[in-house]
Amino acid sequence: MDKYTLYQKTKNRYKPWPIKNVYDFFINTLKAQPLSLSDKDLKPFLIEHEIPERNKIGGIYGIYDSAITALLNGKVKSVNDMAFQQLAQKSIPLTNTDTILTIGSLVILETDDFETVSGCYIGGTINRLYNLVAFFAGLPEVDKTNFENYIIDDYLSSLADVKTMGFFEL
Repeated sequence: MDKYTLYQKTKNRYKPWPIKNVYDFFINTLKAQPLSLSDKDLKPFLIEHEIPERNKIGGIYGIYDSAITALLNGKVKSVNDMAFQQLAQKSIPLTNTDTILTIGSLVILETDDFETVSGCYIGGTINRLYNLVAFFAGLPEVDKTNFENYIIDDYLSSLADVKTMGFFEL
């Protein structure tokens, strides 16, 4: 099967997630703390040039849970690993934005239509989190003349990593 046909089949199988479902996943599964644009502790981060335009921000989160960050940083392979389970038992909820941003990572989701995710800013280097966001966003709309093999290759690589994390049966 050629790469463009694979792209079309994959695009039809893995649709973009509604932004509400992404919010629920961040809160309930990643144990992320939702943050507000008006939070004074967030202001220094909002001057980064990679931050989405304010009218395109679809969600702001602080991810700090030790089990989740270990998973997203690749120190733990899957939510099914014993190491993940042990870290999860020791986790405590935080609400202070400064503390969350000091020990965790800032995630700002971008949306073009406030229905699905179109991009993101992630404070720090958490490749597995980029892979999750790529999974949520789905494949971009590309016609055959503008298609490049890396589009499907990168997405399938993200999909494989998301599968190994154990959140979904793909």
